[in-house]
Amino acid sequence: MDDRQRLSRRRFLQTMAASGAIAATDLAWWEDPLLSPRKAYGASPVRFQFSVPEPLRISLVESLVDRFNKSQSEYEVKVEFVPQAQARQKLITSVTAGNPPDCCQVWDNWLGEFNGMGALEDLTDRIKAWKYYATTVPTAWQTVTLKDRIVSLPLALTNDAIFVRTDRAKEYGLKMPTFDWTTEDFLTLAKGFTKPDKNQYGFGLRGGGTWAVLYATEFMYGNGAQVLKDGKVVINSPEAVAAFEWYVDLIRKWKVTPPSAPTDAYRQIVEGFGRGVTSMYLHNSGSVEEQKKFVGPANFATLPIPIGPAKTRASFFFSETLTMLKGAKNKDGAWKFMTWMMDDEQHYQYCKTLGLLPTRQNLAERPPYTEAAYAGFVKSFPFSIVSPYLAYPGWGGKLDSEGVPLFQQAFVGQLTPKQCLDKFAEMLTKNMM
Repeated sequence: MDDRQRLSRRRFLQTMAASGAIAATDLAWWEDPLLSPRKAYGASPVRFQFSVPEPLRISLVESLVDRFNKSQSEYEVKVEFVPQAQARQKLITSVTAGNPPDCCQVWDNWLGEFNGMGALEDLTDRIKAWKYYATTVPTAWQTVTLKDRIVSLPLALTNDAIFVRTDRAKEYGLKMPTFDWTTEDFLTLAKGFTKPDKNQYGFGLRGGGTWAVLYATEFMYGNGAQVLKDGKVVINSPEAVAAFEWYVDLIRKWKVTPPSAPTDAYRQIVEGFGRGVTSMYLHNSGSVEEQKKFVGPANFATLPIPIGPAKTRASFFFSETLTMLKGAKNKDGAWKFMTWMMDDEQHYQYCKTLGLLPTRQNLAERPPYTEAAYAGFVKSFPFSIVSPYLAYPGWGGKLDSEGVPLFQQAFVGQLTPKQCLDKFAEMLTKNMM
């Protein structure tokens, strides 16, 4: 990196700090790798592919890579940023051609497919000897374990919780629920928030994208539903159907959702809450920092998913992973970089900056995870489970192409909840591979 590049990045970081995109108090940490040139030469290169190259992530990853490269002289990481929409296919192409990166950042729902290609390095022995193995949340290991083989390091976790506008609850004299609230409490609060004449609705239900299926399923689990039981698809059980009928009624009977709910996706539910159109929505912690800017940290909180009629609840865990490829040319360098990224300071800064959850309890006890904005996610750890839809690689794309349209048809009344789940269960059963 020459002096002009270094100066340009420092100015960019200072602009982000001034706009609130990164905390001003963290600016020195971000700038530190830029203050002196790299001193080591001739180091062994490590290729690292990273997806989601939006400005904040690019600066964060570049800062981390610079720190690693200056922390030792044996290896030099060269990061390759790939647009998210192209990352999976680029990785498949490079694996097929026998020239994959040494390591990459991918999501846990990609692992089954790449494992089926024989593309993933078995890290079980390395990881079980790693200093943080025992203190990592067990569920995090479940997200990266395939047939008793650990194939990745869990870089960050997400689970789901309910965002609630505390300022609006106060404005309308509504009682804020406690962490052990129920689906009845949820519906009562949603009704109290709903003022159609003011274009205000209780719940920003997501009808678009994969998570339209996942969020609905989480509510079904509160009624004792499961996706799989004894190796069979049972998402169309009476318990699941009853819970899904209740969920669809939020749109069709109680009308506590915006009229656009059947097609609203990530951006719509996040911005709807930020603009005051909705007063609750279900999402992961990735939008916490955004809501701090939209509505202010004092004006919202997060709560765990409410307890359902079966006196239970579930939040689905996903992980963003650091994964080594079997065809890597520098496995020792990749391992050293991956484990360095998981050391306390780097792991904490990565998760905190992006509003994601760390995989070790001691880090979850630091700010900002002690704030009300993160409480719903931290309190959900005891009943968070690996998404049941990760059970079969063949389900991945089908959730989008076939599952989401079925759920949307139920949301608009073209299918009954039972018809929807029967068709959905049939689709899952056909793709158990």
